[in-house]
Amino acid sequence: MRYVLILSLIILGAAVSPAPAAPATLQGSWSGSGTITHRRSSDAVRCRARFTKVGGASFEINSQCTTETGRYDVSGRVNASGGNRYSGWVETSGERGSVVIVQSGNRLSITVTSRRGSGRLSLSRK
Repeated sequence: MRYVLILSLIILGAAVSPAPAAPATLQGSWSGSGTITHRRSSDAVRCRARFTKVGGASFEINSQCTTETGRYDVSGRVNASGGNRYSGWVETSGERGSVVIVQSGNRLSITVTSRRGSGRLSLSRK
């Protein structure tokens, strides 16, 4: 479904401008918006995400996203992949997609891709 992308977008984001220095961790609450694309159409999406450290450089993701057509719960897991980058997967309604997150201070740029679409999100620390 295209909403797997929406959920993935919760984790992913658009390019961000430099932000003030902040702890280099995903742990905590984030919120923001972006766009999901599915079958040549795009929808605006707003998301709230919570990252919980589960060991080493791994984080569990739980998020809620909304579009004009409804609310979607998204979950997943990411691992540090070098520097300020994380990669992993997100899932909603049984559909799974890959996610890449780039952290710049208090901002996250998230990109989600699946067989059915893609999404980009920009989140900031709450």
